[in-house]
Amino acid sequence: MNNLLKPRESTIALALLAVLTLTSCGKKAEAPDAGATASPASTAGSPATTPGSSTSNDSEESGSNASISPEAAKLGVKPTNETTCPNNALVKGKVTKKRGNIYRIAKSPDYDKVKPDICFKDTLTAEKAGFKAPK
Repeated sequence: MNNLLKPRESTIALALLAVLTLTSCGKKAEAPDAGATASPASTAGSPATTPGSSTSNDSEESGSNASISPEAAKLGVKPTNETTCPNNALVKGKVTKKRGNIYRIAKSPDYDKVKPDICFKDTLTAEKAGFKAPK
């Protein structure tokens, strides 16, 4: 028996391979959760919420705490709640997709509305952690 594919079968096989490659392009492989039965399609419409992520209305898109470098995490502290930093670390650090890592000081416009991802004791510490003043 011949082990080679016929021309039509090989064309179909290549087309399926191309479709699989293109549909998986850019997606991270996820380890299946034990006991999880939801398919990716069933969760596509629901927003993902991760601890530390925020939904800010000040036109800054937030990342998750995973985008804060380990060095920055060592230099900063966690916010006390959604919009407040501890009294000893009043500089708000915000991770944004468009503008990068920025910090806000108390005199900044809309400081009270900013939802920080990390807080710093001063601007020098924020800059050492890789954050910059907004333009």
